[in-house]
Amino acid sequence: MGAASSREGDAARAAAREHTKRCRQRRRLAREAVRLRRHLAASHAAYLWSLGVVASALTRFAVGEPLPVSDHTPPAVIAQRPVVVPSSPPPLLRAIEQPQPQGEARQQEGGSGVSADVGVAAAPTRTEGVGIGGAEEELRMVVRHRSLAEVAAGLEEYFVKASVASDTVSSLLEASTTEFKGGSHSFLGALCCLSAPPLDRIDSMSSRQRHSATLQELLAWEKQLYKDVKARVKMQIRHDKKLAELRDQEHSRKLDVDIQKLKAAWDRARAQLETASQSVDATSSAIAQLRDTHLARQLLELCHATLDMWRAMRQHHEAQSLFAQQLRGLSSRTSMDPTTEIHHQATRALEAAMNAWSAAMAHMAKHQRDYVHAVHGWLKLTLTPVSGAAEAAASPVAAELAAFVERWGKVLDRVHCVDVLKVIKSFAGAARAIHALQGDELRVARRVRQYSRELDRKSRMLRQVEKSYYDSYLPGVMSMWHWGRPAWRDHMQARDAGNEVAQRRDEIAACRKMVEDEMRRHAKAIDATRTATVTGVQGKLPAVFQSMAAFSASLANSLEAACRAPQQNTNMQ
Repeated sequence: MGAASSREGDAARAAAREHTKRCRQRRRLAREAVRLRRHLAASHAAYLWSLGVVASALTRFAVGEPLPVSDHTPPAVIAQRPVVVPSSPPPLLRAIEQPQPQGEARQQEGGSGVSADVGVAAAPTRTEGVGIGGAEEELRMVVRHRSLAEVAAGLEEYFVKASVASDTVSSLLEASTTEFKGGSHSFLGALCCLSAPPLDRIDSMSSRQRHSATLQELLAWEKQLYKDVKARVKMQIRHDKKLAELRDQEHSRKLDVDIQKLKAAWDRARAQLETASQSVDATSSAIAQLRDTHLARQLLELCHATLDMWRAMRQHHEAQSLFAQQLRGLSSRTSMDPTTEIHHQATRALEAAMNAWSAAMAHMAKHQRDYVHAVHGWLKLTLTPVSGAAEAAASPVAAELAAFVERWGKVLDRVHCVDVLKVIKSFAGAARAIHALQGDELRVARRVRQYSRELDRKSRMLRQVEKSYYDSYLPGVMSMWHWGRPAWRDHMQARDAGNEVAQRRDEIAACRKMVEDEMRRHAKAIDATRTATVTGVQGKLPAVFQSMAAFSASLANSLEAACRAPQQNTNMQ
């Protein structure tokens, strides 16, 4: 009997340690989810800010490059494909709504219904157009650009549209781009500003709980659960100790020990253990309710809003790709205007903007992947009960939500943006090469101006020497100035003056030759800069938007498959 009790005690202590370890991991993952949501919001806002910076930099760069597009270049045909709204909400959302009380459902009905949460996530980018034959209508628009500046203006327009398409995700993540207008350290500044979310739990605009508030509340409950589990472990140890003392007394029947006092101590320990277990059950139930209602809905809204965002991004980047195809008609032979200092700075700004775009995209992809994995790890741990029979059967919403978030994480692991980053950095390298050639051209232009000023100075000095020489030298029979002076001295002075004039003329000829050589070098530098500009813009810029369109399409299709997987399985059954 004693050995059996010892084995039972060891098993109970091992289970208690396992529960404590799991609660510690849950608390850590909840804290990571809170932190990574802030980073995701900051990186999302930084990405939108980088889109505007790239658009502005491209426009300023194109204004300084008067390169026309050939009339033989085919125009861009933009097809506006409608995004079809799902006919019915996913089964998971319907499962979330069913267990809710009617009063709570009526309270949330004023904000937005369950079906509207998925369908209205990106309402500005969704249109429903059905033709006569049942096919989707496509609005086609033919656009022809006449110069590089017009192409850049068209690209900037669709950059703005792409930024607007992310408003829903920005509102769900509570991301703002106002922190990114301050300079080169705006990204770190945004991280600091977003590190402390608002204290109000309810969004005043939609009367819905914010995602950051839900995560903060879950973290607070996880901290409380960890404390409750540790307290229950202590109460369990005390209860087991009192029970062992009581059993030992019943077995040995010692006369000097009051068994009633031992029973009273055991009863108190049992009552404290039951109270601690009830506290653990209550905390676990609060976490489960918050997870199955608010968190599940917010994660679904965020995923569907991200899906709609990348659908819209695909359309806008495809339009930009078509615009960029017109750059094939650029010609460097039609413009030989020299590079200015302002345009040189605009090229440097373009390189910095492309690098910022690449860095922001990499940060956004990393933080989104880390955030989804942290949430999935926490959801998996919540499926295992920590309070015994109260959580013995996990809710179907929690299991399906964990599977959904797992599919979401696998999509982010499978669809990488490495190729897009390489293409963007390639164009940034082309801009860097153009900037270097422009620097060489400007240095040659400065030498041309320097030698031209030197030539003007030497020409003025030659004219002064010639004037003084011819004014002071006259024949002896006509000049009273030379009477009484030896003739050989006058001939020596005339010869020296003539030698000085010849010497200065040789210097001017050499200086003029240097100016002509530098002017030829300047013309070659201008031609090299224009050729490199046209080659870089034609070869690198269209590839940027092609890769962005391909990445957006791949990510949108993968996210759609992940979001529709439960619905497809239900239909098949």
